[in-house]
Amino acid sequence: MKIAIGTTSELKVRALKSAVVQIDLDAEIIPHKTDSGVSVQPFGYDEIILGATNRAMQCKKDLDCDISLSVESGLVKIGDDYFDIACVCAISKDGNKSFTYSAGYFVPEWMIREIKENKTELGFITQRLSGDTDKDPLKYFSNNVIKREELLSQAIILAIVKLFNVDRYIIK
Repeated sequence: MKIAIGTTSELKVRALKSAVVQIDLDAEIIPHKTDSGVSVQPFGYDEIILGATNRAMQCKKDLDCDISLSVESGLVKIGDDYFDIACVCAISKDGNKSFTYSAGYFVPEWMIREIKENKTELGFITQRLSGDTDKDPLKYFSNNVIKREELLSQAIILAIVKLFNVDRYIIK
């Protein structure tokens, strides 16, 4: 089985590899540079979903693979607070789509202001503050207790297993 992921981000590729191991899937992982077609730092569910869909569709169009997958993170305002949430879009060879989301985590208002003022993204800010090579805000916020790839891996698993178990989602 071949699974293409619409990124060359080492962190996201590691998350996919971890997901594949956890569900005991024999798969070749193909990283593929794609363009999300959305802002560098997406805001809101609509922009996050569009970015994830664009990346997965580009993989499907460009490569011969069994599953085209993408991960697009963005900031969602819930009440007065912002949360970083990732959307995973997985598309099977026959065109079935699966969307899932990671758990979200709080992002302070001062970072939101910096993102908007400097047209940057959350990962770059936390990378600068931590001195880490990965753009991993969750690792920064949790003081290395939780890593972003763990959250992404869970969401990827949910997206893939839905493609394999489509019949379980149909009303009987």
